[in-house]
Amino acid sequence: MQSPNQKKFRGISGVVIAVLLTVIGIAAVLMFWGMMSGFFNPQPKVIIEKATITKTGPNTYDISITVRETGGASTQIDDAKIIDDNNENTLTLKTGDTTLGPGQSKTLIYSYSGGLQPGKTYYVAVYYTKGGSTERSDLYPVTVR
Repeated sequence: MQSPNQKKFRGISGVVIAVLLTVIGIAAVLMFWGMMSGFFNPQPKVIIEKATITKTGPNTYDISITVRETGGASTQIDDAKIIDDNNENTLTLKTGDTTLGPGQSKTLIYSYSGGLQPGKTYYVAVYYTKGGSTERSDLYPVTVR
């Protein structure tokens, strides 16, 4: 029997504790999935490792671009461009397969007809397929030889 001076305290019910623990568990799983989903669904990422521009004749150039897929997924190289003062000029692929597997490196040879200045730095970029759309690689500086 309780004395009149004792107060009766009630704890949190077992049902409320179970609901709170379930909500905390679901939130933890969602946070873990958000952090780890990149490992389960790799996305293609193409970088340019090396590029050279070689003059082959009057106003004709061969452009050699070595690319590597670093995102862990296969992709297709769609296009390459040389960029000069915000002008993007499309390059023409001469030879080679443009499919890149995960981690694969490949050298692609392009040709360009136009006026480039020896000693001037230009930028090259490749465009590749990522999730149904086209993505551009980072710009790579290259000087005409």
